[in-house]
Amino acid sequence: MSPLPSIAPGAPEGDLLQPCPDPVRFHGKPVPKILAWTGEAPPAPGPPRDTDLRSVDGVRWETWTGTPTGEPLWTVHHPARQLELMDSRNRCLVGGGPAHRTPAGLLWLLPADPAHPDPRTTATDAIRTANPPLCLRHAHQAQRHCQRLAVECLVLLVPEVEIVAVRGIVHRPGADPCWEELHLDHPDLEFMVGQQLVAELRHPVVLDALPSLTQPGSDVRLAAAGPRASGRPR
Repeated sequence: MSPLPSIAPGAPEGDLLQPCPDPVRFHGKPVPKILAWTGEAPPAPGPPRDTDLRSVDGVRWETWTGTPTGEPLWTVHHPARQLELMDSRNRCLVGGGPAHRTPAGLLWLLPADPAHPDPRTTATDAIRTANPPLCLRHAHQAQRHCQRLAVECLVLLVPEVEIVAVRGIVHRPGADPCWEELHLDHPDLEFMVGQQLVAELRHPVVLDALPSLTQPGSDVRLAAAGPRASGRPR
């Protein structure tokens, strides 16, 4: 996959011009579009197949069968829907519509990860993640319903986004299959069955809270401490 063009700052707030659709609910709880369901099933383990779905760069993608019915798998991304949402770089992971966009960039909400540097205290230039951005309404909703985000999360506005890697199972000849993240120019991509596109969020601005739903442009506040760029949560 060749590098995709950067998202230019200063574009209109897409989720305000075209509201993001509501997701389906399960027992009253919204289910993000990106999640898999028990009515869907992965293929039998094995090396890349000619029948596999391919991403835009030709990487074979894990192709599930079934339909999004039954119960949601709250910790599992559906590979094809993750590919669809992340490849656009500007669609909400919950509803699939336009993500929230301000002159400072697109909105990302990520769980804080103690295994990586905290962007509020450690300066780096980019974050890698397999999570797409969110619209503002569904970001507030996610913060209420997702336990990891409710405990502690990073609120970011990102002016530049590029797809840089693929995560999945690599089936090298003569070696046991293993889960890896490979950069887009890695020669072993031909042996990978992809499951997640990985985006690099460049020069993210760290906010101390989500913007208000009533006046989304009026209360964007920089975090009181720490630099504006971050570590690498997933």
